[in-house]
Amino acid sequence: MSLSICRRGKQLLEQTGLRGMTMLAEGLYLAALILTSGAIGYRLAVALRITAALKAKVTVRGDLSAEELAFLAGGPRRVAATVLFRMTGQGRLSVAEDGTVTLHDDVYAADATAGVEKALIEAAGVSRSERVGKLVAHTAASRAVRSIGDQLQAEGLLIVPSLRRRQYRARRLLWWSAALPLALTVYELTAGTADRWWAGVALSASATAMATLIKPAHAWVPYGVQSRLDFLRAERERPAAWRPAGALTALAVTPVGAVALDGLAASQEPELRTLVAPETWRAGDPAHGGAATGGGMSGDWGSSGNAGALGGGGDGGGAGGCGSAGV
Repeated sequence: MSLSICRRGKQLLEQTGLRGMTMLAEGLYLAALILTSGAIGYRLAVALRITAALKAKVTVRGDLSAEELAFLAGGPRRVAATVLFRMTGQGRLSVAEDGTVTLHDDVYAADATAGVEKALIEAAGVSRSERVGKLVAHTAASRAVRSIGDQLQAEGLLIVPSLRRRQYRARRLLWWSAALPLALTVYELTAGTADRWWAGVALSASATAMATLIKPAHAWVPYGVQSRLDFLRAERERPAAWRPAGALTALAVTPVGAVALDGLAASQEPELRTLVAPETWRAGDPAHGGAATGGGMSGDWGSSGNAGALGGGGDGGGAGGCGSAGV
């Protein structure tokens, strides 16, 4: 009699434990469902906002400065590289073959009292000499360059950097949400209670598919701005008589405009053509400025712009052409 009671009690405990494990698994699967659904919804919402920003109708001012044109075409470091090139052409600084920039006594021109030129001069320090990569990186991080980006962003010519970063965070969230239900499936198979293993696989597959198919957009300017930049690049190949009138077109066909659009690789100065790397300089690179910091705003602007800088032309379809640390 007592043995029978013990057996029934043991069976009841096992059933209770199994029921508890089932309820726990159901709760975990519900949490995984909520997380996965939220991650997918968040990624779709960010993608829709990015798409709307890229397709926005914008008007590119005809009186853009060389610095503004450079920012649109390549980002903060392109601005610094363009100013460096212009000051070199004016004889106010020189660049040695080893990449050392030396400021001359007449570097303080009348228009250097403010703006990016002043930031570049300050970045050179009291020694009035600095490695070109480090100089470009520090200048790109200056308040003067940031203010140019803020103005262009206010005009709708730049996609908000925080929105661009958000799409990468949303993608990482999808990968995490894909791992959780898969871990639950593995646990169920290991514990021998594989009643809902398919649910974990389905949730994981959904999150993985969404993370794989919806890729982050690297462009940092709307399509309308990119089309305008491509048009300006094409104008350099046309005879002067066939070019449309306008200050922006006139700027684009100058050496400074060419560097603003396509980086130092577009320079006609041999010593500068070999120094396209300043636009991709990183702290610790001994060839372009040692181990000092100076990443600037690179975190806000994608990486494919670097490829355009190194290739000498076409930041086109990527980051500004458009990407992460580019200029």
